[in-house]
Amino acid sequence: MSQAKDWETEMAIMNEAPYFRLLGMELVEMAEGYARLILPAKEKLNSYLGALHGGVLSSLADSAVAMALRTIIEPTEKPVTIEMNINYLGLVQGDQAIAEARIISRGRTIAVGDVDITDKSGHLVAKSRATYMIVP
Repeated sequence: MSQAKDWETEMAIMNEAPYFRLLGMELVEMAEGYARLILPAKEKLNSYLGALHGGVLSSLADSAVAMALRTIIEPTEKPVTIEMNINYLGLVQGDQAIAEARIISRGRTIAVGDVDITDKSGHLVAKSRATYMIVP
């Protein structure tokens, strides 16, 4: 496992990533094996239903697991998604979606994370599981 990290610096770096900025995602909390991201529910990210598009929620889930995994790998290692599923359970009500990811298994080269996505009121709107390869 990696040594203790400066989570504030790590979050600042990740929040400058072009894809995070494009969608408006913000990494707001990191701890060992855990990450929490917030995504504002902007109209430009909506589907025809008038709620956040499922692909946006999938991106949020994928990013959350990657950030949780970054907390337990070495700085030289890279997390690469190799499989992901998501179950949509409802529409995002309110002005943001919140993803909380936890790494549930980590081997030498493969890791698995679970994600809960809720709306601002705490209603579960999606559940996801992602498998990552840890690339040296």
